[in-house]
Amino acid sequence: MALTATASQGFELLRLTGADDVLYVPGDPADAIVRGDQLVSTVGEGVVDLLAANEGGAVGRAGKTVTMPAATVAMPLVTVDVADGSEASNCLVPVKPNVGAGIPVYRATFANHWDDTVVSYTAATRALALTTGMTADDYPNGALLYIYEGTGAGQVNVVEDYDHADGAAELLLICHRPFTVAPDSTSKIIVVGGEGAGSRGVGFFNRCEAGADNALTVNQGADDGDYVVYLDFRDAASFLKTLTLPVIPARYLMLA
Repeated sequence: MALTATASQGFELLRLTGADDVLYVPGDPADAIVRGDQLVSTVGEGVVDLLAANEGGAVGRAGKTVTMPAATVAMPLVTVDVADGSEASNCLVPVKPNVGAGIPVYRATFANHWDDTVVSYTAATRALALTTGMTADDYPNGALLYIYEGTGAGQVNVVEDYDHADGAAELLLICHRPFTVAPDSTSKIIVVGGEGAGSRGVGFFNRCEAGADNALTVNQGADDGDYVVYLDFRDAASFLKTLTLPVIPARYLMLA
């Protein structure tokens, strides 16, 4: 059975942004980040990365100095203590977003995501073999992924790469990091969006559009959508399990 959304009231106001907002977001493995560094979240990656020289588009600044663990370190559980200094906690970067105070943060249901069943999982390559698959190579790159049923339920990851080939065992979804609890053939997942152009999955600080029935559509607007995902990793499961995302109007994200 596919995951279905509960009744939605459309764009529900959660809160207003504060001057001291900090969002904990997965970083790119092996990045050496210094407090105050400008960070970007590129379409097709869905995690934060160091701003390169002469590059624009910073979504915020790092709130601490940390070296991101290698990609072999598992994605933390959403309950991770970000102050314990563990490898799991160091997978997350506190980001001070380039957003002013008093901006509305909405909870909105999303549609046009992918819902699939895992065939198998290989931890060494971080690869999920899928039952149905997702249209074409790279289609969901950068997308949030959530296990909603079966072994490993409740875990969140980000899609790094997707290889669409013939046969179920060749529909390989490569995750940003291994899972702490390895999924298996009982595991069911959702993947948040992806446009036909490829590499436009919806991840942290990525964009999407408003669609029908006063909801978000996550297969459109990844590069120019009207709403930006304003999500702390530690809250991700609580939103994704209800097919909702917290978003702000994109015009209020001041890309540096």
